[in-house]
Amino acid sequence: MRMFENPARLSVALALVLVLAEGSTRGADRPAIGADLDSVEPRSFPECAAVVDVTKPPYSARGDGATDCTEALQKALADAMGRHRVLYLPEGTYLISRTLEWSKKNADGGDAWGFNAIQGRHPRRTVIRLKDATFTDPKDPKAMMGCGGFGSADWFHNHVQGVTFDVGRGNPGAIGLQFYSNNVGSVRDVAVISGDGAGAVGLDLGHRDMNGPLLVRNVEVRGFDVGIRAGAAVNSQTFEHIRLERQREVGLANFGQSVSIRGLASDNAVTALRLEGFTAILDCDLVGRDAAAGAPAIRIGQAPFYARDVATRGYATALAAPEGRRAAAGPVLTEFLGEEPTSPFASAPASLRLPVRETPEVPYGDPAGWAVVDAFGADPTGDRDSSEAIQKAIDSGAETVFFPGAYDLRSPVRVRGKVRRLLGVGNWLDYNRHSAPDLVIEDGEAPVVVVERFAPINGGVSIETDRTVVFRSLEVAFLAPLGRGDLFLEDVATGDLRLAPGQRAWARQLNIENQGTHLTNPGGALWVLGYKTERGGCLARTSNGGATEIFGNFSYTTTAGSLAPMFVTEDASVFAFLNEVCFSGDPYRTLVRERRGDVTKVVRRGEGGVWPYVANPAPRPGGDR
Repeated sequence: MRMFENPARLSVALALVLVLAEGSTRGADRPAIGADLDSVEPRSFPECAAVVDVTKPPYSARGDGATDCTEALQKALADAMGRHRVLYLPEGTYLISRTLEWSKKNADGGDAWGFNAIQGRHPRRTVIRLKDATFTDPKDPKAMMGCGGFGSADWFHNHVQGVTFDVGRGNPGAIGLQFYSNNVGSVRDVAVISGDGAGAVGLDLGHRDMNGPLLVRNVEVRGFDVGIRAGAAVNSQTFEHIRLERQREVGLANFGQSVSIRGLASDNAVTALRLEGFTAILDCDLVGRDAAAGAPAIRIGQAPFYARDVATRGYATALAAPEGRRAAAGPVLTEFLGEEPTSPFASAPASLRLPVRETPEVPYGDPAGWAVVDAFGADPTGDRDSSEAIQKAIDSGAETVFFPGAYDLRSPVRVRGKVRRLLGVGNWLDYNRHSAPDLVIEDGEAPVVVVERFAPINGGVSIETDRTVVFRSLEVAFLAPLGRGDLFLEDVATGDLRLAPGQRAWARQLNIENQGTHLTNPGGALWVLGYKTERGGCLARTSNGGATEIFGNFSYTTTAGSLAPMFVTEDASVFAFLNEVCFSGDPYRTLVRERRGDVTKVVRRGEGGVWPYVANPAPRPGGDR
């Protein structure tokens, strides 16, 4: 246990490696490493008030690469703040000459709480470009776009997608994108580039505390002193499918944040990862060029660190650590645990290696064929019941059903027929919870159903099919999987998630904040990259032969941590690497309660030097220790 104290608050920061039961040797799919922006599907929308095309009046941004679009884009941003709108940028190059700022106030002067989205047509063909020689002072760096963050963790559901941020040339003081979001938020299908390699930071997530939880996925950064920067103590950040090239100081730097990374490719003449915060990395490929002679691929500080299936080439060593900590020559880190794992029973000190599936990509299709629920009589203001109208849209034969507003539901809507995607604009369904559930996903023609961008679905979702279901960038009160189909959760906030027995689930940036048991796995297989929790109660209950594997991030223990074990495992397999921060003075006192057969063992904070390390697990033969 480490104590951090300042005049304002007392925190308990913890790091936990748990091997709670026998590890398996199940194989994994071949991982996708790096970003792939070329194959991103071009995006467009039906004409509606919730989708604002910045090239049309009253903004009329030219996008010709020569006309300064700063005023047009800034006005569009100011008008959209907190309005659950999508600012849509068609193909083009939008030249700017100062920072584009997101505001805490909406156009009427009231408070905005986030709920903002930037969507480009395609990341290779939609470019926001900084005028050359504009941000010239590296001692006073400025961002092309600053996405808010206003001193508290209540800037929700923000998204930047399908855009390239190009800092041009002669801008050594440029930051490409300063992004901030809480609970749910994403930077997806984005490039941040420097024409001459100069610039301070490509993607900056460390400019303010309390940034996250959020997801950065399918992003490439070329140039800059620092490619990606994370920092501060809360609320966790998750990265998947990242490409870093030609940084001058470091590829990705984490100065204190809780971070999980999978599928990162770095091609650099400098250290790829500098990690001063709690970090887990998986399935990475780190290439060092000639100038990297003497440099490590990864440099860690005192914070807990975990790595699995990380390949390095061209570096002097794979992992450098401070004196007294483990290092590794490499070139491959098959499985590296920076700390000895806690294990109530004799267990292999290794992860479970559950198969890892990529989230299915389902085409959006031509918006001309979408069913827009308003056209079927739904009320986008949410003042009257839209259940019947939405059901008609779903049963219309369309594959994509679009929700451009907020909608009241008084009875469940059944997702069936040809529907393969329900798509919102970050607005709510059933705000007053008049129906429970709001959506029932049934059998239908599409093998995969995607529910995307709602905030929140307040009456919850019942899954009554064995089809694959994907939830993406949304908040939902509860999920009730009654079928046994595969489940994918990507940038999702929910409460009391319960898998069905035998179900397989994969989550990227999963945020669960209810009081009481957060996650129940009664005999399924669950893999999580980036698990953030809040409030007290059991964080994961695994039983009946189930398998749960968690790679980061962050338990924000705000209430009653003493009332329940952090993990409960009953004749099951679990691997978890998790950080805890508690400012309330009531962190978890029981970390693990595990039962095997008739024997139950408990691991409590501080007993016998258990926390944060265990002294005596048997080393795994051939492991990178």
